[in-house]
Amino acid sequence: MPTKITPELTIAQAAEITGTSAPTIRRWISNGELRAYRYGKRVIRIAYDDLMKLRREVNPTTFTKQNGGDSA
Repeated sequence: MPTKITPELTIAQAAEITGTSAPTIRRWISNGELRAYRYGKRVIRIAYDDLMKLRREVNPTTFTKQNGGDSA
């Protein structure tokens, strides 16, 4: 059975997707906030799925209240 392969991104590509800079991506990796993989001495790649795990909704309660959801 074939294994699912997740697309891997360069640091520059991850920065472009998130609207940040390469130093920010490197800082996230260094702080342990973003998982990255090293191939050889210089090549670093980030799994797209790992990058998307950083994505969080800013204020979900505001969205719910404005769109007729529960007033909890």
